[in-house]
Amino acid sequence: MFRVKIQQVDLLKKFIRVLPENTLDLLNIFRLVSIGDIIYSETSREVKKERADGRYDSERVLVTLGVDVEKKSIDSLLKRISFTGRIVYESRELGLTGKYHTIHVHPGLELKIESKERFDRLYSFSLSYPKKKSKKILCITIDDEGIAVSEFSNLGLKTLYSKNIPSRIKMYEEPVEDLIYDRFSEVVKLVLDILKEDEDVEVAILGSGIIVEEFINYLKKRNIKNILNKIKKKGYTSTGREEGLREALRSGELKEYAEEIKPVEDSLEVEDFIQKMSKNPEKVALGLREVLEAMKMKTVEKILVSESFLWENIVDERLSSLLDEAEHGRIKLRVILDGLEASEKIRGLGGIVATLYYPARLTNTQNKETI
Repeated sequence: MFRVKIQQVDLLKKFIRVLPENTLDLLNIFRLVSIGDIIYSETSREVKKERADGRYDSERVLVTLGVDVEKKSIDSLLKRISFTGRIVYESRELGLTGKYHTIHVHPGLELKIESKERFDRLYSFSLSYPKKKSKKILCITIDDEGIAVSEFSNLGLKTLYSKNIPSRIKMYEEPVEDLIYDRFSEVVKLVLDILKEDEDVEVAILGSGIIVEEFINYLKKRNIKNILNKIKKKGYTSTGREEGLREALRSGELKEYAEEIKPVEDSLEVEDFIQKMSKNPEKVALGLREVLEAMKMKTVEKILVSESFLWENIVDERLSSLLDEAEHGRIKLRVILDGLEASEKIRGLGGIVATLYYPARLTNTQNKETI
């Protein structure tokens, strides 16, 4: 579960620096920080300066504040976490020490977390961070009705471009081929711009066979080697655009990326769960009550939980105890990132599910409540 980017570890001063990159990272930090830890973050403050004539000027200055955490809170709607406490450190003298302050944490905000009493947990957390750089894939999904470009990485899935190709019936003035090539041209420009920023990006092209080949021929005729050399995957789906991408994830068309890209593995894990559930409903648990009951029976094989379910229930002590078990390696647990069809499916099954080693009669089988 822990994947927050670690910037620095100081064994002597007992702190780590972390850089959350997505909302799942925020959940990890929320669980990691304990009351009594000190959180450092840069912020801005308005400072007033008195002129010789008695009037005041004001300016905003950057200052790093250290807060002794007394309370932590989570906003599931805004997907934001906060830490409140007294200021015990200020990087410049502004007279703030001893006053209360709240640090609101969002992706991209670097934090320094210091813990004299629980540094062993911080250190263990830092060791769990994967050192290998996350792979990034640009997936072009295309058919004769539209085209989309999506970006895959361990941070999630983003749709960067999506446009329809007008129907032949509606075309009177401009040849359909010209319109298709207009879309091709737009996609090529987007992909080339991305490759300028990150040359390690790979490209996958999926969709209906004829249009996939037409797009590749378009690249060849124009000698666009920058993209041609980056195409590592060519596959076929019955449709294009976003639906084509969802089909590819369901069918396993992108399975070779599963070990390197989390959204792909998330999708495969959920499809595998659904197949097992359909074959033997008594070998799965649906919802938190059933999962906890199956854990007591020591029959849980693997747990899948949607990210949104965690945001809504992270302070629930029962869920927290389950996450503790996963953190210590006593159970297998996988968080399914939001923004995927796979996450929506798990939400529809109660937000959290589990496969079981053997069939079990769970008392809540007829009541699929989440909590």
